[in-house]
Amino acid sequence: MSVEKNLSLLDDMLASYNARDWGRFRELFAESALMHEPGMDPYRGREAILKSYRGMLSAFPDAHMEKTHAFGQLDWACAMITAKGTNKGPLPGSGGQSTPPTNKTIKVELVTLTKIRDGKIIECHEVFDRLGMLAQLGLG
Repeated sequence: MSVEKNLSLLDDMLASYNARDWGRFRELFAESALMHEPGMDPYRGREAILKSYRGMLSAFPDAHMEKTHAFGQLDWACAMITAKGTNKGPLPGSGGQSTPPTNKTIKVELVTLTKIRDGKIIECHEVFDRLGMLAQLGLG
């Protein structure tokens, strides 16, 4: 696929997330896609990726993501994203523990780096300032 089509796939990912169109979101990932997130072991599979994204909505039900910058090279596409949301539900933590909602609104910059093959995301690396997010919630 061309770099332009790969960047368009990232746009589709954000649009389907913001619309809560989970069927479309799911189909953007290869069956065995690999996900890397801060503070977690990498995990594999589009169902696990979908579960992770939907899980964040239990903590931030009004979450919305907006792309601010993007570029690509060969089969890689990268986007800078601003994520906003209000912490209305328990925030998942390590060891199966959770933190009660703070009802505070956050604004977090994140970077997603995706590898795309045959029109599907096969690998995704997401990086964001977790400590900054916790500070905005009054937890850090």
